[in-house]
Amino acid sequence: MSAIFGEKLTFSQEKGPDVKLVVNGDEFYAQYETAEGYSVIYDKELGLFCYALLKDGAFFSSKIPLSQSPPPDLEKHLQEAGSIRLAKADQSAKRKGW
Repeated sequence: MSAIFGEKLTFSQEKGPDVKLVVNGDEFYAQYETAEGYSVIYDKELGLFCYALLKDGAFFSSKIPLSQSPPPDLEKHLQEAGSIRLAKADQSAKRKGW
């Protein structure tokens, strides 16, 4: 198992240019942020990375792509709830046959 903490990596987007994001996590669960510290998730519907919002402890897409300014009053360094992170990591491990 390898982990990444604060490394900047480049990611492609289906409907936009490549973006550089700060990554924290491992092969089972990772969180992505802009260089400014805003949490982001990939919005499959839009084909773009968008600013992340929280609802019931889980990330969801703001539908605002990184090419635009973040939503007003968006807090930096948002975190999903521990139970959500663990569930996603467990689901990822099962997909990988662990």
